[in-house]
Amino acid sequence: MKLGWLFAPSITSVMFALRTTIASLLALAIALWMELGEPQWAAMTVWIVAQNSRGESISKGRWRLVGTVVGMVAAIALMGMFPQYPWLFLPALAIWVGLCAGFATLTHNFRGYALVLAGYTCTIIALGAVKEPDNVFNIAMARGTYIFLGVICETVMGMVFVPNVADRAREELRKRLQAILTKASGALTDVLNQKANATDTLCALMGSLQASSDQIEFSRIEIRSQGNEVEHAYVTLGLVARVLSRGLGLKTRMTSVSHIPDALLPFLHDMGVALEGLPARLESDRRGIAALVQTEALLAECRGRMQAVLPRDDEDSLNEGIILTGVEVMISDLCETLRSYRASVDGAPISERHRLTRNTDWRAAARNGVRTMAALLFGAYVWEVTAWPQGSVFLTFIAVVCARFATFENTVLLSAAFFYGAVFAALASVIPVFVVMPVTASYAFFCLTVGFFMMLGGLATRNPGTAVMAASYGTFFPFLLGMDNQGRMDELSWLNTTIALLLGLGAGVVIFRAVLPFTPRRAAEVLRYQLKRSLRRLALPGVVMDEYVWINDGTQSMERAVRFAGSLESDRAEEMLRGTLSVMTVGRNVLMLRKLAQHGSLPETAVAAVDGLIRNLLRRKLPLTHTAATIEPTLTELYALERASQDPSIRHDLVLAIGSLLIVQSELPTSRAFLRATT
Repeated sequence: MKLGWLFAPSITSVMFALRTTIASLLALAIALWMELGEPQWAAMTVWIVAQNSRGESISKGRWRLVGTVVGMVAAIALMGMFPQYPWLFLPALAIWVGLCAGFATLTHNFRGYALVLAGYTCTIIALGAVKEPDNVFNIAMARGTYIFLGVICETVMGMVFVPNVADRAREELRKRLQAILTKASGALTDVLNQKANATDTLCALMGSLQASSDQIEFSRIEIRSQGNEVEHAYVTLGLVARVLSRGLGLKTRMTSVSHIPDALLPFLHDMGVALEGLPARLESDRRGIAALVQTEALLAECRGRMQAVLPRDDEDSLNEGIILTGVEVMISDLCETLRSYRASVDGAPISERHRLTRNTDWRAAARNGVRTMAALLFGAYVWEVTAWPQGSVFLTFIAVVCARFATFENTVLLSAAFFYGAVFAALASVIPVFVVMPVTASYAFFCLTVGFFMMLGGLATRNPGTAVMAASYGTFFPFLLGMDNQGRMDELSWLNTTIALLLGLGAGVVIFRAVLPFTPRRAAEVLRYQLKRSLRRLALPGVVMDEYVWINDGTQSMERAVRFAGSLESDRAEEMLRGTLSVMTVGRNVLMLRKLAQHGSLPETAVAAVDGLIRNLLRRKLPLTHTAATIEPTLTELYALERASQDPSIRHDLVLAIGSLLIVQSELPTSRAFLRATT
């Protein structure tokens, strides 16, 4: 039901809305008691800082304080440098906000929010002091007081409503990892059972891991320690990404061989049945010991079958060996993942510190910075030309919407939803401003009226479909109330403020659509560029890239592809997902070949053949431009060496190399077509 969030909300949604409403009204009451000039900013801060989890709220509150202080200093500095020169002051302000928006793009989580806030806090303070530049310090201190007051009230109320945060966080972290492992085991089972949708499931799950890794930071804050369980959680997610990558590799191996031997099918089925029972074992044993023991038994069974297959010399044995090596590597990594999960629950010492990280995107940073500067210069021009009394409010909210959404990729949709949220805030403010406040001075009655509308916004915040609009609603509803100890906002002031607010946000939306806008074509170009860059890094001479680096890059690429696919037509979306997966698969197997050539037990002739092939495939200007036929001589040589070898370890590595080459040969046309596409 679309309105289920309103008519049948969950208890957690009700509690979130209630505590945030109480905190907001408390901050407003304290600000009024302190006789601050614009007390509504304290209530606005509460709604801005409030998040679904305590870790998110605390993190956002901390970085909001940092961003506020930086913005205060910047505003004082700009006003001091250009007190009487608007044609210098306004461009300097635009440059500052643009730089903040650009650098915010290079960070993640709420660190970027701190930079964004530094930009538009500077704008709010500086424009508020335009008419009285000598008073800029007092205005900055007042603004800082509102922010600190709002953060403190939200934090205290969160502590009251959500006790035992650390214990809850540990349990939530364990359940989150368990859920991810359950989904991963299901996806691997689909691969072993050769289901048609196995690839889609693996890609979707891999695309979600980066966001899950980002969330662990908030769990660390809630736990309030540098506990090993948090570090193990990071490692576990990195290992899950590797396992899923192995699953994709196994899927491709099964389609690259000439046929799957009939003798292997019962074994694959039994492995799939065993993995199907993994979620139940994780549920019954929170430490994951039973699941680990079962998986280690599967690994031993797989290796035993490999020992029986390798000595044979026929086509079925080679195909079986190619598939079994993929199964072996996948199950081995699954064992390591479960060991890390067990360690995360036990809090054991950690020896490996790999985690999924986000790469910086300087192109996106430049676009966001330029777009934000252009928006503020446009707003400043309109203000100067029209001499509009509310021009400062208009320019302020252009800065707010442009800076706030500069860090998002598809800003068009988000900024539009943000605008609609402000419209609803304006409509909701009509009753308090025009009906309640003119007839009563009772703060209790005012709280009852305003609290109702705030509760609606709080419930909408917990619903993913309305979260962006609700964020805007919660921010601007207190602002439009215009609270003051000396009186109330009159009808004309409310109308002028509302028009300036909506025009400012609307101008921001238009600018997002007009200046370097998000388009699926540009998103595809960026994705191709990043994949090409990763392939070139893969081919650095004399250095074998760490496997985790490639998997990390691939995880980010898949995340972008899955996210962008939603804005494309079905055939274009399928092309993007398939192309991204193909490049990831080729790169992963090229990396496997490089590792085998340098650290495996391949004969020298095989090493030379593999090295030469990789140098040709990964040329700097146009990677993967060769035809699949160029791989045939290397494959022929490896086939001959495999048949001639009597050493089991050498044959094992040769079979692994042959399988990787077959995958590269199979996926090369698709990868090449995707990387060379222009639309």
